[in-house]
Amino acid sequence: RLTRFFSKKDKGGKADKGRRNRMGADESVSPEDRLRAWDLQMCIRSLNYVGSEAKIDTFFTFSILPIEPRHVRSRVRLLPEYSPACILRKNDPKVLDTPAIVWRSKLFKMSYKDLDKYILKVSMWKISKMSFNTYIGRGDRSLKRIASNDADTNFAVKEKLTKEAEERKKKKRMVLGDVAMLGLTINCEEIFDFQLNCENWSLELDRSHPLWKNKREFEKKALTFIVPKSKFSDASKGHNCSSTVVKWMGPETEQKCVWAQVERAEPFRFRGTSTALQSHCIIVRVHSAKIYHASQPAMNKTIGNAMMNLTSVLDISVFSGTVKDLQKDRNLFLVGKVTGSIKVITYSMNCKTVDHIKGGRPQQPKSAATVGHLRRTEQHLVVRVQKCDNLAVADPDTASSDPYLRCTWDNMLQRSYVLNETVRPVFNFNFYFPVRLFNPKLKKKMYRGDALMFELESKGDISVQVWDADEASSDSLGFVRLPLSKLLKSKPATRTLRGPPKRVEDEDEDVEQAPASREWFEVEREVRVFDGNKTELTGCSMPNDKTALIYFEAYFYPDWPDGVVMQDEEETGENNGVWEEKEAKWIESGMQFVKKYADPFPDAIGALPCKADGFNRGGSLRRFTCISKHPQTMEDLPLMAFPCKITTPKEYVKPGALLHWVSCFSFYNSSRQERTGLIPVDGWKDPQTFLFTKKGPVQDHALLLCSVLLGSKQDAYVCKGTIQVPDEEAAEDETKKKLVEHVWVMTREAGGWVTFWEPCTREMYHLPERWSKASKRMKDVRKMQAKRAEGGEIVADEDDENVGGDEADGGQIQLAPTNEIADELLEMKDLEGLPTVGRMPKPKERAKRKINPRDKAKADWLRQQNRAICEPRMKNPNLCQEGLIVEWLPYDSIDIVFNMHNVWANRQNHHPACITYNFEPPYDFDPDKQHGGWEALIGEPYLQERANYDWAPVSNEAVIDAAYATEWIEKREAGMVSEMEENLRASRGKLGLDTYFERPQKTQEVLTQFLVLCEKMWTLDIDFCPCLKRSPEEWDDSDKFLMKLRFGSSEKGKQSAVRYNKLGSAFGSDDSDDRYAGYRKEQENEWRLLQDKFDAYREGSNSKRSVVFNVAKGHKFTGMPVHFCTSDREEIRCYLLDMEEYKNMAQDKLAASFIVHCKLFPLLGGVQSTWLYIGMQTPTQ
Repeated sequence: RLTRFFSKKDKGGKADKGRRNRMGADESVSPEDRLRAWDLQMCIRSLNYVGSEAKIDTFFTFSILPIEPRHVRSRVRLLPEYSPACILRKNDPKVLDTPAIVWRSKLFKMSYKDLDKYILKVSMWKISKMSFNTYIGRGDRSLKRIASNDADTNFAVKEKLTKEAEERKKKKRMVLGDVAMLGLTINCEEIFDFQLNCENWSLELDRSHPLWKNKREFEKKALTFIVPKSKFSDASKGHNCSSTVVKWMGPETEQKCVWAQVERAEPFRFRGTSTALQSHCIIVRVHSAKIYHASQPAMNKTIGNAMMNLTSVLDISVFSGTVKDLQKDRNLFLVGKVTGSIKVITYSMNCKTVDHIKGGRPQQPKSAATVGHLRRTEQHLVVRVQKCDNLAVADPDTASSDPYLRCTWDNMLQRSYVLNETVRPVFNFNFYFPVRLFNPKLKKKMYRGDALMFELESKGDISVQVWDADEASSDSLGFVRLPLSKLLKSKPATRTLRGPPKRVEDEDEDVEQAPASREWFEVEREVRVFDGNKTELTGCSMPNDKTALIYFEAYFYPDWPDGVVMQDEEETGENNGVWEEKEAKWIESGMQFVKKYADPFPDAIGALPCKADGFNRGGSLRRFTCISKHPQTMEDLPLMAFPCKITTPKEYVKPGALLHWVSCFSFYNSSRQERTGLIPVDGWKDPQTFLFTKKGPVQDHALLLCSVLLGSKQDAYVCKGTIQVPDEEAAEDETKKKLVEHVWVMTREAGGWVTFWEPCTREMYHLPERWSKASKRMKDVRKMQAKRAEGGEIVADEDDENVGGDEADGGQIQLAPTNEIADELLEMKDLEGLPTVGRMPKPKERAKRKINPRDKAKADWLRQQNRAICEPRMKNPNLCQEGLIVEWLPYDSIDIVFNMHNVWANRQNHHPACITYNFEPPYDFDPDKQHGGWEALIGEPYLQERANYDWAPVSNEAVIDAAYATEWIEKREAGMVSEMEENLRASRGKLGLDTYFERPQKTQEVLTQFLVLCEKMWTLDIDFCPCLKRSPEEWDDSDKFLMKLRFGSSEKGKQSAVRYNKLGSAFGSDDSDDRYAGYRKEQENEWRLLQDKFDAYREGSNSKRSVVFNVAKGHKFTGMPVHFCTSDREEIRCYLLDMEEYKNMAQDKLAASFIVHCKLFPLLGGVQSTWLYIGMQTPTQ
């Protein structure tokens, strides 16, 4: 019956057309009145009799009926169901060994509006052996309440009285008593058509694989996606699935294996409930071959498969899978990694548009005891969390926390419900993770000792994290990590899928009982159980004077065979001493560099000490950091362990949209970093922790930005340097500034461009000819080596592309037989910085005194030696030429850069605009030197040096939460408006001023359209704005209006037009990367279209605008839009109170009325871009 319901096809007749209309395909019907398909499952878990009799022989009936049968036609054609007869004693709950199934899977059609008109009716009957059965009582509950609440519920059955008795109780205001309490599990879910869009997929093969070198590195790659269609599909076997092959890409030496969109005639679709979708997986097959034409098939070219579970597809959109090949050799088993985004669009069954339902769709929250959606043929990892003790206090106002659980395994994430205001939560929550193997053959005995072990190791450890829930952010309350090796070595115990078997007291001996037929999830099995009671929670971000504990257990159901045992992981604590020694050498090298730098340039930023001591305590520092603390275990880790590769949907790959998204995470500095201006040793957090907390300092924003750029296969680095900020402690001198540490991101683009990404201000700075490829430098080095034996100088070929490098004299590499440096023009300020020999003459006698030839020779020799020492620290004259000089960077120094592989310290000039960024050998200055201006933490040869140091990434993959639903956003918007109105009313009330608010519907619609345009403006690249192509004197009113919205005022827009990126953009140059093909034209068109929309918004007569904004006669309407990088109401209220524009509006005595409008834009990761518009009407003067 279920199959016929899904596969019934339309034949084009009138009846079929009417059926489609009834099933919601007719868009002329309102969304609340359209018929939807529903799936109903119900079972009885327990029964408890609370009536007046001591014992009763009873049964129950279940039916779905309209509340008013006379006025509503019944659309649900389900026959009444009867429970088994049983004997119940008063106040003696009877828990069934096997839940009694009432409806296993029943389908019916009903609109959202009719859910309130239908009820689930439960009737209780007393069995009489000698006469008719007696009607004892009834209970009912609306289907909307069932479809919106937890599936596990307690159902009360009220006593049934005569009409006279009911009237007497009503007069006395007495409540009808309960006669029974049923424990039911009711799953009522809508059947959807889910559209799965696969975007921004990338493939990265393991280059240490034996088959990579000289074979796969020169082959093209392709992917095959196998996606299930319904609940009856099996992707591992390819049964009832959709599949498609993407075009061939590569090889990696010529083209990166990135597929922005999986091209398909029709998108992937899955029909079923959300629970059914989350119980499936997709398979991605990887092909590699020598392809001579794009249409060549991919048969027999498969090198591995990757399986990705859809358990969290509705919560996260980014997926990562390990590509594996069925091999017994560990080196051949892991092939690579494939990452991408799966964007889910939810349609009701047979609907072609997404319905916007006011108040949201009815949806049941996940329950711990719900196992009806699990497949009995699959193995499951069960993690049972009972409770936590002594959690930290995250909310000082209530002296408690709002804890909830996050459990991750095998790239699957599951959450528990939130328990409010407690530090000792009792969860009793079960997490069920399906155990799926990329190849069913792994279960064979021949693979247990090798390939199966490799498969389990690739799934990673079990992580249970406790978080404090907040509307805008979260705080970590601790975590525990369980390796599978410990689980598989635990002691055996008896368990069911739901946990320990329940003990039921024996019934009376004289009562015959039929043997219970248990469901598959209630079968007792002998499994290995890891006992995690009283396990300490580590990694709490809040102060706690007690030891936080968690009580949990984990096991596989059913268990693996006894021979399946994994090796224990090696302890990483042994590396702490290695990194401490490495850090000491690194700091010593930095101190020597600073000493040499300070000789010719004692007052420069590059001469600042790199370590605090008794003489410069509290002063400015220029530190070369290389080590930080693990955010959870607090062990020493190099900075390379913090970035990871993150793949996002394609709309978040564009530079403007990416910077806007990262900046919408709340900025928050610790008190120590705020006070000292230095990043603490434990101040670096991995992107996964930052995505969970949704707030952090600038270094966390930069790490997330760099990780996303690395995930899109860009050459990205995290940069740490210093900037000048106002010194708040020097109140008497407002112009005094102090030097603080700052972090941003750098990418090396094609054509020698270097781009700085600033996460705080959403700006990008482009520097031309700041690096060159290693192959080009190697060509120059070979010429140098060929001429070195002859001596003299060598000039690079004019045909060679001269991008980047520190070669003097326009790309010429000059070699002298001695250590002399080529002559260079020095200015007076450079000479003043050089040391002097002998006593300094008096200023008045300096011009008259004759210089001794001997002293002159000494000075020349000393100056020559100092130049030889400080050559790498002087400005590169090549970069100071017209067309290359950059003076608009906001950074004062750049100290270190790092990515996932290494950390480099700047051993050149301290300013980021005066140096090059060639990190790989051969180096610019001299290939025989240890470094070319950048000293690497892991030296050359890299692979040999890397083997001596071991580190593991803090997080291999990052799980990104999906954007919040529209219903939740609407509630937040209403709460934000109410809060800001109350804030404005209180501010004016202190001054004795009245405050009136208006909420006309038309005005709110117009303001929403305006704020949508403002949000769009923040996602565009400002370098391609048409206003900046013209001088500020040529701007018209439209340009000034646009610049005022973008920069806060037209004057700031004029400064930006003159100051930033005068040399062009790396994303719009002729030699840009393929990923930016057409980027310039696209951005210019978007800016032009946006400006036209703003002009249309501003056009119209004053009378027309007065009607739209409901302006009273003799008044004018003024207002301002404000953007916030947080949705925390308390923080927004504090920010508004510091704004001069807001203070002027609150203190305006002539204001007649106000309007406050809020628009929240939900973004990936559970953050919002918050816009407020505050307007007022004042009399015309």
